[in-house]
Amino acid sequence: MNFFDFHVHIGQYFDDYYTPPRILRTLILSGITHFAYSSTSTIVTDNPGFLLEERVAMHELSKGRAKPILWVTHDMLKRSRDLSLYMSEKGGKICGLKIHGDSEKWIPTASNKCFTRVFEIARELGLFVKVHTGEKNDWCNAGNFGHICKIYSDVPVILAHGRPLSPAIYVLMKNPNAYVDTSFMPHNQLRNLIHVAREQGFIDRILFGTDTPIPGRYLKSSLPRHLRARIAASKQIAGKDWKKISWENAKKLISF
Repeated sequence: MNFFDFHVHIGQYFDDYYTPPRILRTLILSGITHFAYSSTSTIVTDNPGFLLEERVAMHELSKGRAKPILWVTHDMLKRSRDLSLYMSEKGGKICGLKIHGDSEKWIPTASNKCFTRVFEIARELGLFVKVHTGEKNDWCNAGNFGHICKIYSDVPVILAHGRPLSPAIYVLMKNPNAYVDTSFMPHNQLRNLIHVAREQGFIDRILFGTDTPIPGRYLKSSLPRHLRARIAASKQIAGKDWKKISWENAKKLISF
């Protein structure tokens, strides 16, 4: 059975470097067959050659089952205003762009030229934009992305983590181009999300995600064991909609 994880990382993360073979092995042991990933290495380097080497390695090892999302930084935009330096298809075609408001300050307003530039590029290239949401910084609150979803109504916007949940649900209800991934989402919140999604008609815009390998940094047991348990619980909660959340919804956004 095919199974898509919409939130995976490779690369340098604090004191660890997560290689493509290491991540691929973890996912295979967890039962995940296909996935979309971004590289945390962009936090420490904007070298397009190095970042391409990572993507080429993952593309070859995964036999094309890994789909790259380009994690964008301000330095990358300064170096390449249209990001063309980073869009080589040698490592597989880039399927989306990602911005992370906890690693850099991305204020989600229409007047923030760097922020809107990412969406302009996504529109020009037919890509989605994944945005980090969370409670650590006010500008990462999921509710702050609603107006951007309206301005760029032709660009799919993925609310990674869906945090806080109530504002995320509101954005999903009001914007048909808004999606949410379930990485690091507590099971009770996932249950609430699916319940509302069924009532409000956005069950087709929920994407399963694990944030691999980040959960492993907080575990004493093995990461694959944790992921298998997480998958089993999510499958039970999703019930009849599991196939959509774990596979079909991702296929609408990514060609594979």
